[in-house]
Amino acid sequence: MFLPEDLMKGALHSVAPEAENDGLLNTYFVYSGNNAFEVTTGLALRIRIRELYAIDKLRGTSKTEEFTKALKAAGKQKVESVAGLVRDPVGTLKRVPEGASRFFGRIGEGLKGKSDEESNAVQGLTGVQKAKVALAAKLGVSPYSTNQELQEQLTNVARAMAGGGLVVNAALMPIGAVNTVLNMNQTLQQTLVTTTPEDLRELNRKKLLGLGVSHENADEFLMHPWYSPWHETIITDALATIGVDPTRFLERACRALTEADANYFQRLAQILARYHKTKTPLSSIGLENDRVVAMDSNGTLVIPLSCDYAIWSEFAAARVEAFSQLPQSRSEIKGLALWVDGKVSERATQELKNRKIDLATDVLAKQ
Repeated sequence: MFLPEDLMKGALHSVAPEAENDGLLNTYFVYSGNNAFEVTTGLALRIRIRELYAIDKLRGTSKTEEFTKALKAAGKQKVESVAGLVRDPVGTLKRVPEGASRFFGRIGEGLKGKSDEESNAVQGLTGVQKAKVALAAKLGVSPYSTNQELQEQLTNVARAMAGGGLVVNAALMPIGAVNTVLNMNQTLQQTLVTTTPEDLRELNRKKLLGLGVSHENADEFLMHPWYSPWHETIITDALATIGVDPTRFLERACRALTEADANYFQRLAQILARYHKTKTPLSSIGLENDRVVAMDSNGTLVIPLSCDYAIWSEFAAARVEAFSQLPQSRSEIKGLALWVDGKVSERATQELKNRKIDLATDVLAKQ
């Protein structure tokens, strides 16, 4: 129902047939060799499985004679450091609700605050860094991944590529390409791969300022430790597609405390952009009940939600009831629409219908 066959089982992994659901998000149990680990959200599962295969490919490459020769050649040259390429926020918060469960599912959420500033500036992509980004793109993974083993393997092979001329054939993955996993087009992918972090940040800053965002709000978002240059660029691209002031969206997004939170807001921006392009143009983005929403040109209040499987629960009932009352008290709201990138249970679907809330599911899977 939730995962295609190639994600459920592959040469290096298997996923348990049953997952846990907290009302919005699924937690999957993955087995690889002698290791077992949990992954929450289908998006994170796709990313982590792809990283497993990338690490295996990189390990195999590092055992070849060509790699050994290239690494020796690289050792004779001055090779640029890749330190600082990956933002590594200090201390992942354990047992903290993430993504949709934190920003949508709970009433009166009290978790607030900002993470620490980045400790190191991101350096320019030259030499090893440039090779690392290109290699990651070939493997279908992010060069800014927080997976430390992947980072080490990418760095080792990138050194051999940059300094020793190693050529890597990365046509290995049965699990969809990075542009499919992250739901972006080829043009945006090319920008991510060929543009330095500094230039991406400047490009994003110009776009945000052009949309009416203040310098302070733009910089708070662009310097946020949990948003990689790829997160920032994908979000900014989606917001620029809509073309309205996204200040309220960014203020909410800057409360992210985990990588899952960053992924969540990236998906919200993409959902709103998809609505704008395929349904009705959006005229504003704001907050209602402390949740990201948008208004379209027909007066419909659009509620984006990124989840795996939304079920009807006490939390869901309270949230839906609060939204369903808005048209009665706000004359500018002519209707309600819930756009979801995952699935919704039959009970929840019926409850939404009873309250005259239009529902669209799997919206990012539809081209």
